[in-house]
Amino acid sequence: MEQTLRLVFWELTARCNLKCSHCRAEAQEESVEGELTTQEILRIARDIRDAADPIIVLTGGEPLVRPDLFEIARACAGMFSQVALATNGTLVDDDMAREIADSGIRRVSISIDGATAQTHDEFRGVPGSFEQALSGLEALKKVGLSLQINTTVTRHNAEELESILTLALEQGMDAFHVFMLVPVGCGAEIDDSSRLSAERTEEILEWLFEKSLELRGRLFVKATCAPQYARIMREVSQKKGVQLSVETHGMNAASRGCLAGTGVCFVSRVGDVQPCGYLPVRVGNVLERRFGDIWHDSEVFDALRDPGQLKGKCGVCGYRVVCSGCRARAYALTGDFLSEEPDCPQESTGGKH
Repeated sequence: MEQTLRLVFWELTARCNLKCSHCRAEAQEESVEGELTTQEILRIARDIRDAADPIIVLTGGEPLVRPDLFEIARACAGMFSQVALATNGTLVDDDMAREIADSGIRRVSISIDGATAQTHDEFRGVPGSFEQALSGLEALKKVGLSLQINTTVTRHNAEELESILTLALEQGMDAFHVFMLVPVGCGAEIDDSSRLSAERTEEILEWLFEKSLELRGRLFVKATCAPQYARIMREVSQKKGVQLSVETHGMNAASRGCLAGTGVCFVSRVGDVQPCGYLPVRVGNVLERRFGDIWHDSEVFDALRDPGQLKGKCGVCGYRVVCSGCRARAYALTGDFLSEEPDCPQESTGGKH
């Protein structure tokens, strides 16, 4: 089934100045052998543009540690309609903020994983990172960039989500994205006592959607790595008699659940293509094969694009087309990316497709 590519998350490096307990990239302090060169990245960017015009999200590790980041950003801004940057914010001062804006980047997301320095810094592994991230936000606001706060939720900060949301409002953010933990990379080492139960995940997602309705027009609120949110949006809207309206394109798109390999893909620091950054299944490598050929002709992508191949309760669920379950979470816990979503408490449901 043919799919429109909407987002490419491009991991420019594994290097990072923080030591986050949940890091997908298993970030490292030193340079990592085999990272794509500037010229390789620019060539691959042209290949991606030949195939589609997705939003390009420059990420890491911490992408700001790459000395060629702004050369890459300027080139991408000249090729693609929208370029975003995902950063921890700790390296951003006024000069850096101006460079980010001047490079053509249109939105910056900064990770805030606690409402207090104690919670955030413990999760991020470096004292002072909370205040540095907030300072980075202030610098970016001065240059007028669109800003987003990302929060990865576990039991350590679940009770602070309301306060983090308040912080996002006070800081004048454009978007607040809540990431439900996927146990890959360093996140796989987070024990079960820190992971949310399926029932608690459901409660948080219902709360998040209620907030998205309440704050509509003030702050865009979205769940990420939580495809069951697509079901919850529909169920709560029906219960409240509210017409569900979601954007299908742009920075605030939220049309369906798991987009891995359907509307989203990931390019690693060494050029490996994966369905998403949390699903470590190598589909191809952009140094060996053109990006467009990988996107259009992969057996893995074909499987992910066919809800009929889903297994367990996901395979018989009436919401399988709009939700699909988290393929990365299924893979992490079972070794099969088509198995059922382990963090959904629902039994199979007869909801509409």
